[in-house]
Amino acid sequence: MNAIKERITSISGIPLEHIQSILKIDPSSPSGLMWIPRELHFNQKDKCGTVRIGKKDGYRRFTVTITYDKKQYTVTCSKIIFLLANGFLTEGKYIDHIDCNSLNNKIENLREVTACQNGHNSKISKINTSGNKGITWNKKNKKWLVQMVANGKFHYFGLYENKEDAIKVSIEARKKLHG
Repeated sequence: MNAIKERITSISGIPLEHIQSILKIDPSSPSGLMWIPRELHFNQKDKCGTVRIGKKDGYRRFTVTITYDKKQYTVTCSKIIFLLANGFLTEGKYIDHIDCNSLNNKIENLREVTACQNGHNSKISKINTSGNKGITWNKKNKKWLVQMVANGKFHYFGLYENKEDAIKVSIEARKKLHG
């Protein structure tokens, strides 16, 4: 039985109310966010966000550093925008960029997904030689192999002499497995 996921109204312990008091969604800003002007804050630019590249994944994203309770937190702008627009985040879910452009933080491009769903919306690997997800060249059999992973399980869809046939099978398999 699936447990109901808890709705969260904070990020890294920073309450939604505090975030709402310092940031607002601004589609004209590259990050999608803008600082709300406050007294005693010098050199504060209206638009905010810094492009950072993840050390482990190489994934480019906009982040913003927020001071709360005398501590500094670096948070992804996409997560803040989703929280501001919807009033909650769901425990255990990720914020996904529908168009696979991690710098496009428009609210219509953001959605909550599971880790598994997030993986399905990934770009084609740099080491992919076929140019298509789920298709690799099998040197031993000298045929195109169609296989993919869904929910932690490998699914085999066969070997094909013709790449176009493998592509058709791959497209149908992705629809079946990933929706």
